[in-house]
Amino acid sequence: MRKDLVTRGIDRMLDGIADGDFVVGQALPAEADLAAYLEVSRPTMREVIRILADRGIVEVKHGRGTYLVPQSQWRSVETLIGMVSRNMGEREVGDHLVEIRRMIEVGSCGHAAARATEGDVVEMRRQVERYEAASEAGLAAECRDADMAFHQQIFLSTKNPFLTAIIQPLNAALSASRELTSSIPEVRERAAWHHRQILAAIEAGDQEGAKNAMRAHMDQTSGDIDKFLD
Repeated sequence: MRKDLVTRGIDRMLDGIADGDFVVGQALPAEADLAAYLEVSRPTMREVIRILADRGIVEVKHGRGTYLVPQSQWRSVETLIGMVSRNMGEREVGDHLVEIRRMIEVGSCGHAAARATEGDVVEMRRQVERYEAASEAGLAAECRDADMAFHQQIFLSTKNPFLTAIIQPLNAALSASRELTSSIPEVRERAAWHHRQILAAIEAGDQEGAKNAMRAHMDQTSGDIDKFLD
């Protein structure tokens, strides 16, 4: 079975969900009809349904049919973000992402200040300097990567083994949002200043100062999204 056919079938199914062709609580069409709708063979259609079931998007009730699950119960964060983003502008998506980041990153900064090793601080400083050099050179993609790496190192510095697994599903959306804002020199300049404040507080072991610095960074990020994104 060709993987690209399964991927195309999944995309077609998600398009149908977005367009309202399938309704929560109503059984999906019979196998032959659904395969025709997806324009794939029955074996490929079954693989599409298996993957969607693994993601919590549909539920197979044996002897009764397959049903669309409410979005609030989907287990795939990437799929949910892609679906929600279809009906939202970049600004609204960015605002939701910053809201999640604020919930997670402010507390993470406090733990990082308490637990970061010298090696952690060295790596954070390296990414801050990388960001500043890329900003000066006008390299938006490099800024994005350094920004992601800096915040990732903060998560690692908390020494909480579950944290990076929680953040990982958001990375693609966070990267896309950062790439948009990283193309704006004014935003890069402000972000670089906030990164320095966060780094200084973590290096000093100042837990409240680190949380406040990250909180201010999230305020700056939110303001820049509202100002510059459509």
